Amino acid sequence: MNELVRCARALVGGALREDYAFVVRDGAIAAAGDFSEVRSWASDLPARSYPANRLVVPGFVNGHSHAYQILLRGWADDWTFAKWRSEALYRVVPYLTPDDVHWIFVAAFSEMLAAGITTVAEFFYLNGAGNAHAEAALLAAQETGIRIVFARTWMDAQYAPAQFRESVDLAAERTLDLQARYPWANVCVAPHSLHAASPDMIRAAAAFARSQNCAMHVHVAEASYEGVQTMQAHGATPIGLLDRLDALDERTIAIHAIYISEDERRLLGERGAAVIHNPMTNQYLGDGICDVTALRSYGVRVGLGTDADVKPSLIDEMRAASYLQKILRTDGSALGAGDAYAMGTREGAAALGVACGDLIAGCAADYVVLNANAIDPWTPPVNALVYRAQDAWVQAAFVGGVRVFTGEPSPLSVRARAELTRIAQRVLP
Repeated sequence: MNELVRCARALVGGALREDYAFVVRDGAIAAAGDFSEVRSWASDLPARSYPANRLVVPGFVNGHSHAYQILLRGWADDWTFAKWRSEALYRVVPYLTPDDVHWIFVAAFSEMLAAGITTVAEFFYLNGAGNAHAEAALLAAQETGIRIVFARTWMDAQYAPAQFRESVDLAAERTLDLQARYPWANVCVAPHSLHAASPDMIRAAAAFARSQNCAMHVHVAEASYEGVQTMQAHGATPIGLLDRLDALDERTIAIHAIYISEDERRLLGERGAAVIHNPMTNQYLGDGICDVTALRSYGVRVGLGTDADVKPSLIDEMRAASYLQKILRTDGSALGAGDAYAMGTREGAAALGVACGDLIAGCAADYVVLNANAIDPWTPPVNALVYRAQDAWVQAAFVGGVRVFTGEPSPLSVRARAELTRIAQRVLP
């Protein structure tokens, strides 16, 4: 859809702009600025206008998600990580059919869109039997309209369920197949972790990413035991091991990176790698606190993710990211609202390598319309968004200029909720 979007109030680069406008052509923002300057670029286009009681913001960027884990919430709460993984994750997810995956993902993606999330990086590891499950997830993304970065997992650890495991050759062949058939899905490679993918698999995945010019997502140092394991087995820290395996460069997107040293943070910055911080899941699973303030000081690109999707909300993640840094440093000025907002929008997009996350020329026309009635007149909107907003403020969401959330559940999402209940009744213990 091509049109001129006029906003009485918009957040651009985290700052409030009044009477701001942008021109949408072929799914991207072709021009943006003050309405008086931009309207001449769109004399041939219809106009859409939002009044002062609406705040237009870029769509939120979810840098890490496992959508099928919405099945685990509620009944597998308050467990240790080891119990949660063995008695919930491994007990349920391996037995999902492609049809199950489709409806679970429709439900999860619909929740994300209703919360203003327009881009999601989905870390997908149900690949042992081939690409049928992955294709079901991609169908869900296509049907809901969410922008997806599909991080196709490679795993070969013998302790993992057979439904997750592949050889290096099979994983590469199947990933190439998805890249060829789903060019819109930003398919990239994701060796699961330093404990669930062998060194040979991680090295091969990094080489694959270089050859295909795609990203490489990998879980790193989510728990303290990983550093002990890598030191005992390889004589290296987690980040050091990635570097030794030629798997640490500008394509590397490290998920979590909690238990790493100052030298490892510096190395991440030197190599141009990115980190996705998952503050709500880190609290839910008792993982720990990632020092994102230190990471950003070394120039590391840091985004935010909803990970276990207990409640897929980037508003919650931005708020938690800020509060956790204040606690970690016992400093109320640590990681302010503007920085947390940037991590959930333009910095998260930069971490993923996706052209979105702001309302400027060259970005995808992904934006969200918020009800601004609850914002006090004296409060900077970015502060209100990070510290006070609720997902219910989201009135509409657009991806590539197409409206994908209207403020009410779609018929597709309503059916997905019913199917989700049916699936849960069948597979949950």
